Amino acid sequence: MNDNLIVEIAELAKNHTGATSVTPSTRLYADLGMTGDDARGFMLAFAASYDVDLSELVWLRYFDDEGADMLAPAAALAASVFSPAFAVCWQAARDAEREITIAHLAEVARAKTWIDPDETFRRERRVSPLLLVLSVASALIMGFFLLLGAVVAYGFLAGQLGDRNLLALVGIAAMGILFPLYLGFASWRSIQRKLASANPPRN
Repeated sequence: MNDNLIVEIAELAKNHTGATSVTPSTRLYADLGMTGDDARGFMLAFAASYDVDLSELVWLRYFDDEGADMLAPAAALAASVFSPAFAVCWQAARDAEREITIAHLAEVARAKTWIDPDETFRRERRVSPLLLVLSVASALIMGFFLLLGAVVAYGFLAGQLGDRNLLALVGIAAMGILFPLYLGFASWRSIQRKLASANPPRN
């Protein structure tokens, strides 16, 4: 690497990831495993170092959010099966995914503003069958607890489980009903954000 700017950015990536070898073609996501908070920290450090405006960067085209969403793959699969329109939008979001290389970051640093990589840098993402199985299993478990919570809550309210205990009822509602609903809502929100990543940012 004889470009000083690329060398500097490569060193910045090494410092953030501990990688020993970073070249101009090194990809942040696929090669360095950058995603979530680690990727956010690196991109903020990069922007601060080179005074780059990242307001046009659509995060979910290049990185994932922090933490694993075990329900999302099953939810997206189910929505794709039952809604052809969703399937088209979901595929568009996948097709919009790109890889960021060190060389591309050098271009961005020179431009002082975010530039989307072209089709050459499209990310090849394959859903792991094991991940999909685990996601479906997680969805079924959440559904089971939701149903169980609803049945037990009904039993309490109907007086079929002995004396009504408000504290027990609140606990059942929170753990058996509200918590699964919250996880499902959060997962669906993340899917909606992913769908929106296929569209250009609004000014």
